[in-house]
This record gives sequence, structure tokens and C-alpha cells, in this order.
Amino acid sequence: MRSALFAAAFCALLSVSPALADGTTATPVVAELVGGNGKAVKLDAGARSGLAVIEQDVSFQSAKGQESGRYRGVLLWDLFKAEGMLDEAGHHGELRQVFSVTGADGYRIDFSVGEIAPEFGNRRIMLATEADGKPLGLPRVVVPGDKRGARSVRDVVRIEMR
Repeated sequence: MRSALFAAAFCALLSVSPALADGTTATPVVAELVGGNGKAVKLDAGARSGLAVIEQDVSFQSAKGQESGRYRGVLLWDLFKAEGMLDEAGHHGELRQVFSVTGADGYRIDFSVGEIAPEFGNRRIMLATEADGKPLGLPRVVVPGDKRGARSVRDVVRIEMR
């Protein structure tokens, strides 16, 4: 039941159509996941159905001071695994992969897949769709444990594996 609710909410959140000044709506903004092989997946509910939904309390220092919140979403590791985006060829193939997260404003951060791999870094980096019980317009990548919030990317429009 919980997964079904999350799937419906995720789909609605990722097809946001912002209103323009003239009263019309812009083309819906939808985040996408792109694999190293060129495979692209829209980050809508269909891509995430069946994934475990988690909640995490996260605090970090920002230019505005100390910020904290309770985020709800899915682990990036689970998402990548479910979509077949991980390099599982050869010895520890996942350690040779990186992924970039890009926000709607062009802000981009790169991560190592080894950082989120359960057998290595095991960081619980997530793609959140809610903050403090409120839906986000576009998902946010949240990095628990970082002292500064610079690697937390708001309004994610693209995640690209390399």
C-alpha cells in the first residue's frame, strides 16, 4: 500500500507543469536517469514501483546556517540496481562508475558509485520526493552525513551514469 501511494505521488511530482506569466503552462519538467550505455529512463512512478521507500533525518551547514529536514524517497543504489544501470562486469565493476546529478539551475555534482555500494561506502544517498511531509516540485538528491549541504542537489532533472 505504501509503495503504491509513493508511486502515485512520485508520478504526480515529476510531471510538474509550471504556470507561465501569460497563464499557459510550460512543458512538464521530468527528471531522467541516463545509463552509460545511453539507456534513458524517465524518473516517474513506473520506474520506481516496487522500490523500498525510506525516510531519513538530515542536517547540514549551508550559506543560510544550519538546515535540517526529514526526507522521504528511494535510495539511489536501489534505483540504479532496479534500472540495470550498474556495471557488474568484472571484479568490482561498480567501483569504476561515477554518476552526475544535475539540477534545473545547471548545478552539477559527481559521485562515485562505490560511495553508495552496500559492500563499500554504503552511504544512504537518496532521491527524495518529500521534505518534512511536503511534496517537492522536483526530486532532490540528499546526502546524509555531509557536514555541508553542497552535494545535496535540489530540483534534479538528470542523473547520468558514466
